[in-house]
Amino acid sequence: MAAFLECGPFSAHDGEGRLLFDDTSVSLADGQFVALEGPSGSGKSTLLRCITGLAWSPEAGRKLEGVDYRGAQMPTWRAQVSLAAQDAPMIPGSVRGNLGFPFAQKAGCDRGFGEDEAVRLLTGVGLGRLPLDREVRTLSGGERHRLALVRGLLWDPPVLVADEPLSGLDPEVAGLCFELLLRYARRPGRLLLCALHDPKFNARADRRLRLAEGSLGEAR
Repeated sequence: MAAFLECGPFSAHDGEGRLLFDDTSVSLADGQFVALEGPSGSGKSTLLRCITGLAWSPEAGRKLEGVDYRGAQMPTWRAQVSLAAQDAPMIPGSVRGNLGFPFAQKAGCDRGFGEDEAVRLLTGVGLGRLPLDREVRTLSGGERHRLALVRGLLWDPPVLVADEPLSGLDPEVAGLCFELLLRYARRPGRLLLCALHDPKFNARADRRLRLAEGSLGEAR
């Protein structure tokens, strides 16, 4: 398959100076759910942040559909290759305001917030009865977690990079969220790179990568 996303090489150390990975590059096709596996502390979250450009690596190249993104183009890259973090912060205000926030902030956005699509996605993660004018400060941790996931899916970037998006969710809700992620990933022109710990979800991936002992390779 032709590469849809190409980036690297990346090198990173942890806070104690231990090498996490070195000279690591990523090349992925579209229409796929790619699982990133590896032991705790191996650097998965750091690698995802390198890919999205949130961890700066001046020596790294980044291409999406053959187009180079460097320097001043990084805000546009981050709009195209977006991170959905498990601890993504909420802004003060309503559910609607949080879901619509990226559309007012992201570079190169020519789309507006779609309320019908927002409701469809909220229903898909078990929050269909959540009023859009509800204050986010009144939501539980699990509700905010799912709201962050819906915000990432609603933005609908070509590449969604998700860091433990199902962490802390009960099995039924995690299953609902996973099915939404899978449907997103399998669309042409879309790619999901997702760090997950649950083997039953990773087993359904189109491709599995493993980061361990400073090296990224195919999982077995």
